Amino acid sequence: MNFEHKFLPVFSVDWLGLLNRLKNLEGNYGILAPISSNKSLLTNIRDMGKLFFIDSGIFGNQDCPWYYEMHSEYLDKRWVRKRKFASEENLRLKVREYLEHCDQFLPNFVFTQDIFGEPLLSLYLARLTWQEYWKKPRNYTLIGVVQVGYSIYNWQQNLVPQLNSFPPHYYSPKSFLASLISAYREIGYDYIALGGLLKVDKTRTTGLKFGLSTQELDELLAWSRPEFVLGGLALTRAEVLKKHNVWADSTGWLWWNEKYDTKFRDRNAFQEVLM
Repeated sequence: MNFEHKFLPVFSVDWLGLLNRLKNLEGNYGILAPISSNKSLLTNIRDMGKLFFIDSGIFGNQDCPWYYEMHSEYLDKRWVRKRKFASEENLRLKVREYLEHCDQFLPNFVFTQDIFGEPLLSLYLARLTWQEYWKKPRNYTLIGVVQVGYSIYNWQQNLVPQLNSFPPHYYSPKSFLASLISAYREIGYDYIALGGLLKVDKTRTTGLKFGLSTQELDELLAWSRPEFVLGGLALTRAEVLKKHNVWADSTGWLWWNEKYDTKFRDRNAFQEVLM
C-alpha cells in the first residue's frame, strides 16, 4: 500500500515489551527504533511487515557525542585534552558506519544523523550523509532531519547581530527555516522530517514534551510541507497531522505509562489514533 501523502502514525519502541503491545493493533502504522536497539528487536520489527524506520538516537550518549573527537594541546606548560568538532574525514567514517549498520536490518526509511539545537551543522551532516548514501546501492530511503525547534524557540531580533545569532538577512524563523528546508530539497531529499521540537520538561517521565501548541503546529505544517514530524504524534494533534497528511512518531505517549491505565481504561488510545 502506498502511504505517501497520507497520515501515518509511527510508534517508537526501544524494547520488546513495547513492540508486543502493538501486535494486536488493526490498521496501518509504522514502527521506529534507534539503531542502538538490541539486534533481535530490530529483526522482530522488520519481520512484522510494517513500515520500518531507524534513527540514530539523538539523545543517546550526550557525554561524548559521535560528532566530537578529542584533541591534545600543549598549553601553559602542560598537555590539555579538549573536545572539538570532528574532522570531515572522521564524520564521513561515522556516517558510513551508521548507514552500513542500518543496511543489516533492511528498514524502509532511515533518518539522517542530526545535532539537537544545531540547524546548520545538521544541514552539513545531511549533505555528507547524502553523498555517502549514494556510494553503494541501499534498500532504504533517507529522511533528512531539519532542526527547526531551535530557530522557533530561540529566535531573537538583535539590532546588532551577536556571535551566536542567526544571519541578519533572515528577519523571522519562517524566512530562515524556509531557506533551510529548501537547502535539503536541493541536496536531493524527497523526505523531510521536522526535528528539534521537543523541549526539556522535568515533570514528564520522559523528561521531554512537544513544544508547539496545536495551532502553532498547524501553521508550521501549512508552509513547511514536511513528510514527517519527529515526536509529534498525540491524540490532541492527530486531527492536525491528518489534515496535512504527514507522518509522525510517538515519544513518551500515554500508553507507555502505567499511571494512565485507570484514567484511560475505557479508551484504546492506540486504536483511536489509527481511526
